[in-house]
Amino acid sequence: MRIFISYSKKDISIVNQLSTALEEQGHEILQISDVEVGETWIDSLKNKLNSSDYFIAIIDDNYLDSSWANAELSCAVFNNNIAVIPVVVGNIFLPNILIGHYCININSLKEITSEVLSYFKKVQLRPNDVCFKNKLSIQTEKNDTNKKIEMIKTALNENQLTLVCGAGVSVSSLIPTWDELLRNVLSDMFFRTDEEILKQNSSELLSSMPSSNLILGKYLRLILKDDFEKVIGKHLYSNYNQNIVLRPGTDLLNQETEIMKSISILASPRRNGGRLDSIINFNFDNLIEKSLSLHNIEFCSIWDEGQEHTASELPVYHVHGFLPHNINIENPNLVFSEETYHSQFIDPYSWSNLIQLNTFSENICLFVGLSLSDPNLRRLLDISWRKNQKRKHYIITRKPEKSDKIGEIISMLFEQDANSLGLNVIWCNDYSQIPELIMKIAR
Repeated sequence: MRIFISYSKKDISIVNQLSTALEEQGHEILQISDVEVGETWIDSLKNKLNSSDYFIAIIDDNYLDSSWANAELSCAVFNNNIAVIPVVVGNIFLPNILIGHYCININSLKEITSEVLSYFKKVQLRPNDVCFKNKLSIQTEKNDTNKKIEMIKTALNENQLTLVCGAGVSVSSLIPTWDELLRNVLSDMFFRTDEEILKQNSSELLSSMPSSNLILGKYLRLILKDDFEKVIGKHLYSNYNQNIVLRPGTDLLNQETEIMKSISILASPRRNGGRLDSIINFNFDNLIEKSLSLHNIEFCSIWDEGQEHTASELPVYHVHGFLPHNINIENPNLVFSEETYHSQFIDPYSWSNLIQLNTFSENICLFVGLSLSDPNLRRLLDISWRKNQKRKHYIITRKPEKSDKIGEIISMLFEQDANSLGLNVIWCNDYSQIPELIMKIAR
């Protein structure tokens, strides 16, 4: 048989032993290093995969850190003419594109050669033996998710878990996204007319302006001057004001969204003494604090340098600034425009950068409601990852709406990007499932 072995260069010595052993059994080993004159690397890879019977991927931490190895794996999984055999080393999470594949599980690299040789010997003797297949491990998406939840639970019980929240946690409370907030402010400034015409005019205006929200934010700050925070606050809570009006006899707790309720339950101290270490919030609003208050959880909102919290208080860090509902504060420190973002980005000793970097380095973090598109967040995650290359953080996100090959490729690329920043991905089919996953961690 013709076998393609995919591996990290850090594992080259053990792969050489495996290749020699397989060749002695009569198998042909294909190497991507053998690129023909005039061929590109990707053309060479595709040609070799098309002529291979098996693709062996030696999945360990080194492999998941290798962009080269991940590219090989991606091409192999979407090639219908080759059998993919993952060899999983130790207790690591499989990439989502390998969920449902039969795997060879080993405890250390030393076992690779004997286990792979044994596998191919059995394949040759019993190629259609279902009983043999059942002896191999098959990882399901449910098992993968449960395994990750248990790891997060452990961090929570050991007081090492930080919840990192983005715009997604506030959307169900009718808090606008950044794009919507910009559109609403622009409409209010330049178009005083019917609501439908407002939307049409503001959309046309936005489509003709620079695509960067940071630049638009800068324009707004220049025009609004001292009224900037006041106007942003007005539009931040414009729909939320209507949403929280209580009918007679309505329990205030029933006004909570499911995501806010689950966050508060996660923040509640455990009987065993474990508790959430902190919350990092990229949103301006104070909806999390409102929910924590409803559940009688002590907290301290922090949005500026020098603020401190007591040992009994859960710190909620607003690293992009703070505009609490119906509360006036000095120096909201909004990171909303180009110049403020640049200030945060270039100052390695700013309090918000230090909080994030220290947390990413010391704690296990659970990311919820974030797209991982913020350049400064990515930079800080990358710095933390380079210092300690152990994939210890987690992000809950929805699968792409497309269920075809395009959706699979989108999922694969997102997961590989998240892995490169030190994050394991927990997939869900719909945003409504996120509170359920948080509740599983909290229980």
